[in-house]
Amino acid sequence: MTSEHGKKHRARHVAKTVLAVVGGVVVVMAFLAAALVYELNYAVSTVDTSVSPDGNYTLELQSVGEPMFFSPAGARLVLKFDRYEVSRMDTQISDDGGQVRPTSWQVSWEDDGVEVRLRGSEQNDELVTMGFDGSVSTGRAAADESLGELPDAETDTSPAPTDGGAISSEVAQQEAEQIDAGYKAVYDAALKSQGYGYQVTYSTKGDERVILSQDSEKVVLLIYDRESANGACALFALESCPVEGYGSWSIEEATLLDEYAYVYETGEVIASGKTSWSDAGTQEFREATGE
Repeated sequence: MTSEHGKKHRARHVAKTVLAVVGGVVVVMAFLAAALVYELNYAVSTVDTSVSPDGNYTLELQSVGEPMFFSPAGARLVLKFDRYEVSRMDTQISDDGGQVRPTSWQVSWEDDGVEVRLRGSEQNDELVTMGFDGSVSTGRAAADESLGELPDAETDTSPAPTDGGAISSEVAQQEAEQIDAGYKAVYDAALKSQGYGYQVTYSTKGDERVILSQDSEKVVLLIYDRESANGACALFALESCPVEGYGSWSIEEATLLDEYAYVYETGEVIASGKTSWSDAGTQEFREATGE
């Protein structure tokens, strides 16, 4: 009886040992699996850092997770003032399954923010504008556009200025002044009374636009669209852009709220009443623009 009891005791001890070993292996495997999932999807590491010329702001390019097979790589831009975060934006870079690296971006610091070009071999370059006021906007650019590049002085082949070039510059200056006057006229005539502000900003291509209001849900802005068909008016679009995660927004997602005609000769502002680009607008608007 004693011998049989001892055998049962040893069997139970062996079973407990086996279960303990198996349990330990399961725990280790679960821990490794969780670590792998975290590394592939959530691990954040700083790839490169750019500092503003005055030294007050820093912009970090971070990688988020690891690209699997040939999938896009997760990337994050974080703008900081001293130790405080101003804004951040998450995106993806399609680069044949490659990781985010210092060559994945190009940075150009401006007076009111920073412009970033994100590059990947399988995508058009993404242009990101991050303002010091916390605003973030994105867009796509053709592959041959670039930020901050200047012609090489040793290989400059641009022609010498001519009278025709001077005339063209004067015309361009006059057009710019007309557009500026149109912005202010539309704001004063139709938007100021609605409580909108007036903040002039510029896109990554240098196009002027006026931010009227911005909150956590949307950005309302006024944008010069084009000259009217009869050449008598400048057309301005009032648009609303939804704000996405971390305060980012894109003009490509904008919806039309109205379109205004600024008549060069009289300075009059005419609202179209359009809420879609396919709308014809009011008769007064059509007569003024010839459209």
